[in-house]
Parts: sequence; C-alpha cells; structure tokens
Amino acid sequence: MTSWKAAALRPWDAAPRPLAPSRTASSRPLKSYDRGVQREFLPVALVPAYQAEATVGSVVRGLLRYVPRVLVVDDGSTDRTRHAAGEAGAAVIRLPVNAGKGAALRAGLAWLLESESTHVAFVDADGQHDPDDLPALLSAARAGEPFVIGSRMSSADGIPPVRFRTNEIGSRILARMTGHDVEDGQSGYRVIAAPILRRLSLSSRGYSIETEILLKAAPHVPRFASVPVRAIYSTAPSHYRPFRDTWIISWGAVYYKVFEVE
Repeated sequence: MTSWKAAALRPWDAAPRPLAPSRTASSRPLKSYDRGVQREFLPVALVPAYQAEATVGSVVRGLLRYVPRVLVVDDGSTDRTRHAAGEAGAAVIRLPVNAGKGAALRAGLAWLLESESTHVAFVDADGQHDPDDLPALLSAARAGEPFVIGSRMSSADGIPPVRFRTNEIGSRILARMTGHDVEDGQSGYRVIAAPILRRLSLSSRGYSIETEILLKAAPHVPRFASVPVRAIYSTAPSHYRPFRDTWIISWGAVYYKVFEVE
C-alpha cells in the first residue's frame, strides 16, 4: 500500500488504465458504510484537468487549504496545465493523449486507492467548483456519510436555465435507477469514502464516469448526501455540452443499469 508519508509523488507519464478492486479490499459485499473501519480521516483531492492552465493553479492552492494532498491528472493538455498544477503544489499524472474525463479519473483513482487515504474529493480544474465549499462536504464525510455530493440545485441563482433543467431531468432519472434521492446527479463535486471506491470496477472514458460511479455505488451506500455549493459558470469555458452530454449520460445510465452494475 502506498504511503503518502513515505513517498512524494512527482510528475510522470501514465497511460489510462481501468480501475479494478484493490488487492487489499475485502471480498465481502459492502451493503452500507462501516464507520468503525475508519480510525483516521485522511482526505485527498483528485482533479482531472484538460487545457486548464489559467485556472488549475488557483484551484490547487484553494484545495490545499483543506486537504493535505492534491493529485491533478493532466488529460493530454497541450498548454502548461501540468506545470501550473505542479507549481501550485499538486502531484501530477500526465496522460499522453486526451483520453476523456473518465480515463483521467480512473488513472488517478488507481494510484490514490493504493494510498492510506480514507476519502477522495473529486474537484474540476476549470474553477466551477469553489474550493471554499469543500469543508462542508468534508464535514459530512467525516460525520460518516460515505457518498457526499455538492449540490447546485438548492437555488437556480447563477445556473443557466438550460443547465438547470438538464440537471433536473438527469437527477430524476438517476433517482429512479438508484432508489436513492439524487438532488444533483451531474455534479462532479463529490467526496466519496475510499472503501466504497475500491469496490467499483469502472470503465467510462468520458463524462458518463460520474453516472457510472453513482449507479455502481448505490447498492453499497445508505443514501447520497447532498450539501449545497455555489454554482460558478463564468470563470472559464466549459468542455461540458448540456444537451449532447446529458443525452449521452442518460443513455449511459440505462446501459450501466441493464448490463454492467455489479
């Protein structure tokens, strides 16, 4: 098992690889989060980044106020994303080509889940997730919630109407499929317990990774906890396309529900 204390990460090239259950994971089904397993609270942040030179540094510096380590996965950027992340204090994995958000998250998880980390905070690099909202998510996780989602849906303020509506539709679909209340199923701002993540075999390469995680984690958690976060859409261009990507995510949800949920 990799120790954060024993080894410091340095920038390196890594090809995307599928996330398999950890060798140290128990073979018994995890029907609910076992709070007694966690003796310490050691969260880390995982930041997938693509062409995020202008924003990733401030995101990393903000996160380091609340977590001891930040891992940025540079998804084949051609700008200075990896340098900006490293200069801000993050460990960096660089994928040789742009493989998609899912591939970037899987590459990061493959490393992090071999460490001593108890929780992984998922944060985007484009500035749409405010690091100052992270303490509220961490507080819920520390209190025993195994799957915490930063929800932008408590208020429509600051959310483009099209995005609000597509989020609402997508969340209703996911709630029906998972059997849990889902307030903001398309939010990538999350804190998830490492024991849950170790039991997920993930395969998505694009934005549908977040849907896949929700569906595959659903049998192992009592609920999805929601914590209100600010909606920020003006700091940088987003690679997310509301109509097209919501359609892809919805069909992805059907696919994983029918064929792949384990």
